[in-house]
Amino acid sequence: MIYAYVCDRCGASFTVKATLAEKERGLSPPCPRCGSRDVTQDLSGVGVVRGPGAGGPSVCGPGSGAGCC
Repeated sequence: MIYAYVCDRCGASFTVKATLAEKERGLSPPCPRCGSRDVTQDLSGVGVVRGPGAGGPSVCGPGSGAGCC
């Protein structure tokens, strides 16, 4: 999954690719601009990364909005 964060110190926005298991263990990535670990997850920026041939039904449907998949 892709997780979006905002640095509480410098205001930088960034994304991190991590597994659900890593997130459950308390993912706290450093800010790439200032190195601070004082970051807040931006819940509007969560995404799923699917590899080639992942198959399965799409999670998008009618009315899902722009940028859904």
